[in-house]
Amino acid sequence: MAGTLTEGDVLEIIRQQTERFEQLEAENHALRAENTRLKKQIEELERKRHSKYAAPFSRETRKADPQPPGRRAGTGTFTYKTPPEPGQVQATISVSIPNTCTTCGYTGELVFKQMDKAWITDLKAEGARLITEYLVPVMICPVCGQKVRGEHADLAPDQCGATAHRHGARLQAVIQTLRHEQGIPERRLPRVLELTTGIRVTQGAINQAAVRLAADGRPLAVQIQSLEAQLQVAPYVHHDDTGWRMNGVAAWMSAFLSADVVLYRANPQHTNAEVRAVLGDHFAGTLVTDRFKVYDSRVFAEMVQQKCLAHLIRNADEAAEQGRARLGRGYLYAQRLGQVFRDGIRLHSAYHEGRINRQEYAQQGEGLTLRLNQLLNRPPLKTTTNERLRQGLMKQHLRGRLLYFLLDPAIPPTNNAAERALRSVVMARKVSQCSKNLLGATTYTRIKSVVETARLRGEDPVAVLMALRR
Repeated sequence: MAGTLTEGDVLEIIRQQTERFEQLEAENHALRAENTRLKKQIEELERKRHSKYAAPFSRETRKADPQPPGRRAGTGTFTYKTPPEPGQVQATISVSIPNTCTTCGYTGELVFKQMDKAWITDLKAEGARLITEYLVPVMICPVCGQKVRGEHADLAPDQCGATAHRHGARLQAVIQTLRHEQGIPERRLPRVLELTTGIRVTQGAINQAAVRLAADGRPLAVQIQSLEAQLQVAPYVHHDDTGWRMNGVAAWMSAFLSADVVLYRANPQHTNAEVRAVLGDHFAGTLVTDRFKVYDSRVFAEMVQQKCLAHLIRNADEAAEQGRARLGRGYLYAQRLGQVFRDGIRLHSAYHEGRINRQEYAQQGEGLTLRLNQLLNRPPLKTTTNERLRQGLMKQHLRGRLLYFLLDPAIPPTNNAAERALRSVVMARKVSQCSKNLLGATTYTRIKSVVETARLRGEDPVAVLMALRR
């Protein structure tokens, strides 16, 4: 019969349809993979646009040969620092006459040449200006003819000529405290000082004094080494990072915080090496952090960690919000996870506020652990976001990094302390162009570490900086 299909024809049609189906399925897989790749690219671009780590005034490309800062040699107007006016000097100190030539080593009577004057403008404890004049004898060595200046503990060896008038220890300490504690930008400090004290100082003088204060080998730099040693033996240390820039290149600003130490470090990158550079390779305390992948490095495999529950709550809330936009009840799983972490923070607060004892803390902690185990130890979830969150939390939970604070209530369950320590850094980033070079970043972090540590300990940052200047 015409038009009748034979068995061979049917098998051929089935074969062709099967090939067509396999071809369409392969195209579908390819399109889905391309769609996933484009979604990730869009998310990355959105994250860069809204990222809290993005420093202001960021540029995609840098100048090949940028101009160095400062006045060019032989150009511009150079002026000597203005000496105090008559009647402003409240005290005069005569420097002892030298009797040894620093050039040839001659010891004996030197020939008088002239009497130089140097001044130090400082602040009294009540804020009034205190200008002290130093009469510095300048002698001539009769053997080699070189000048020999008198020395005084308050005067720097090169404090003469254009730099004869400098600022005292209290004034410098107040300036750095205003910047690092109160957050006044360096460029605004000269106007603030002039309005409040009548003292005129340039931004360059403030910057140079800060560099001298925090230079390698000075007492403040030695104090930073001491703070690092204290962190390495602390029972717990918070750590977090935020964006920064050095020499126009993206960098990171780290904050390490224990119960009584705050330490800042500027780093060109954010890897485990920067963490180990401060805490060392044998840190025996607990590291309180977020879920950034750096802390999952194999070098930290044996380190006790407590993941920030506030970050986990945020992750769970984001997953629940995404689940609400889809059909089904997938958002309920993320809500239950977030509630476990919220209850954990409340339990820790109740214990430290004295509303429950240690036994009750342990009993309720067991209940929290059981609830978390039930949520994480289950078959794969249908919702992709929930399943990704479950797998990520399960990996941390198996390492004991989600609820470690239940074993030791002295360990904070959140990393809020480190984030608070970085708030002033974020504010400084928004009103400045960060650090021009590594020296500036080092100076900034060293002084800020000392100031913030003093505040944490209830000490006067001005007094601490004055003591470290000597």
